Amino acid sequence: MRIFRPARLSSVVAAASLALLAACGPSIPPTIKIGVAQPLSGPSAARGQDLLNGVKMAADELNASGFKVAGKVVKIEVVAVDDKADKETAKKVAQELVDQKVTAVIGHLSSDISEVTIPIYKSANIPQLFTSSAVELAKLGDGNTFRLVANDGLQAKAIGGYIAESLNATNVAIVFEDTAFGRPMSKDVSEALGKLKKKVTLNESVNNKTTDFAAFVAKLKATPPDVLVAVLRDNQLLPLFEQMKAAGLSGVPVLSTNSSKTEKLAKSPNDVTTLYVTSSALEPREFAAGPTFLKKFQTVFKADPVWGAHYAYDAMYVIADAMRRADSVDSVKLREKLHTIDPVSPVTSSMRFTADGEQAYGAITVYRRRDGQWEPLMRSDRW
Repeated sequence: MRIFRPARLSSVVAAASLALLAACGPSIPPTIKIGVAQPLSGPSAARGQDLLNGVKMAADELNASGFKVAGKVVKIEVVAVDDKADKETAKKVAQELVDQKVTAVIGHLSSDISEVTIPIYKSANIPQLFTSSAVELAKLGDGNTFRLVANDGLQAKAIGGYIAESLNATNVAIVFEDTAFGRPMSKDVSEALGKLKKKVTLNESVNNKTTDFAAFVAKLKATPPDVLVAVLRDNQLLPLFEQMKAAGLSGVPVLSTNSSKTEKLAKSPNDVTTLYVTSSALEPREFAAGPTFLKKFQTVFKADPVWGAHYAYDAMYVIADAMRRADSVDSVKLREKLHTIDPVSPVTSSMRFTADGEQAYGAITVYRRRDGQWEPLMRSDRW
């Protein structure tokens, strides 16, 4: 008869316990997929590619550093899709990212595109980080969306404040694209101006494909405003300005928004004499770490960033830091961690999300077009 000694039994039990604990530890795959959904073709392609480039550069740096989650080296794979700035296409590619089981998504660019994709990512519990600025998006996200920049509520206050205090205008006209971005922005700007005792003499919506502004320009000419607020993109502003010049309205100052702050508009003909833009996406040079980022970006891509590459770059680092702190790549745990930490954000240095996913440290800068460049005039987070 074989007799088992207690000491040997204890060692067997201990070994079995350790094996069980190891099996119950976090399951970390060798590769983590991060989705990037942006317009990579069409009028907004330059901005979309810019954001993708920022993510790629950050992912390459993290991979080169031997990035670890729960002590295990993992590779970050960027899965890029083109939403074509089209709602139906966006919904299709969003579902493709869900099917590929990405851990998080950095996308989309436009508010109306983000609006239709939020339910798709939300139902799959995949955190969504974006530069879209419409206020309503955070409510739709219900804790699953994370905004990288200030929202349009603050931008509307900035527009109203700058018009009232710096331009000292009394009568203001507004033209806006009839989208999830344009409609609430027009409403919020009108309310901000009303509180400052300024009169909105004309407030007109246009389809976001409109290039013939003859009817609108005729109304402007009939009652020229002190300032025109144009909530339009550069592909619409250019024909609008050309038609304003033809009508003798070049002298009317124009203040536009986020979506029109492009190099193309900065270097366009001076069909209007004075052009301002407000933007929640601050330029890299406005941050202390900006010059270092710009140098690295120029080395990698042989060009300057065109809009928000630094925000996308930081977003990738934010996701990585949240996974590292959570010791997990589980999307639900990642989302919970994103709500509670001050994550690593190398360029902006201060990125924190509120309970509803708004950017706690967002700010708005007012720029003026001068000599083919956007010259920053003033910045605030408390307009």
